[in-house]
Amino acid sequence: METQKWNNVLLTDSGWYHSFDRFDETTVKENILRQFHTMLGMSPYEAKVLFIPTAANNEGARSAAGACFTELLNAGIAPKNIHIYDLDGSLSLAEAMTYDVVYFTGGDTKYLLRRIYDVGFHHIVKAMVSANKLYVGVSAGSAIATSALVDEGLEGLGLIRASMTFHHGDGTLARTDLPLPHIPLTGNQALMVAWDGYELIEG
Repeated sequence: METQKWNNVLLTDSGWYHSFDRFDETTVKENILRQFHTMLGMSPYEAKVLFIPTAANNEGARSAAGACFTELLNAGIAPKNIHIYDLDGSLSLAEAMTYDVVYFTGGDTKYLLRRIYDVGFHHIVKAMVSANKLYVGVSAGSAIATSALVDEGLEGLGLIRASMTFHHGDGTLARTDLPLPHIPLTGNQALMVAWDGYELIEG
């Protein structure tokens, strides 16, 4: 993508709640949620979100995608302002640019990436990022933002020059056998990514 000074990509391991079973002040990852609100830069209730659950193509992932939707509501997003889009090719660039946030849930990374390229959505999402629309990824939704998917030989969107893996325990060491820096995220971590680098956030 063109080199522009964008700074609005938030790549999470599993969103900003510790539990998908309940959402309250005891489970929130405060720093990640705060970063979401800071990067949003507007009233959450006014923000329009393009919600993409395409990766959730099995029962477990669909349940998690539903929890991601609820997570947005608990972050202050109005239900009427969340548009579910399943990458069917019907969304134009002009329509996409009316949204403030594009949010990718977790699930099957390879399937999600294939669908993105099949319908040409990679051009749209890169244009949204260049315009500083907020990109939020959860697990697979974060993995597709990388330059290459670890051990899968697939090219990602190239929003971050690093390799990422997810759902690790504390103290997991980064791999040293990859061509790009490797970041193993735990459930309590996220990355704030800008055009010129990234910053690790501890929940």
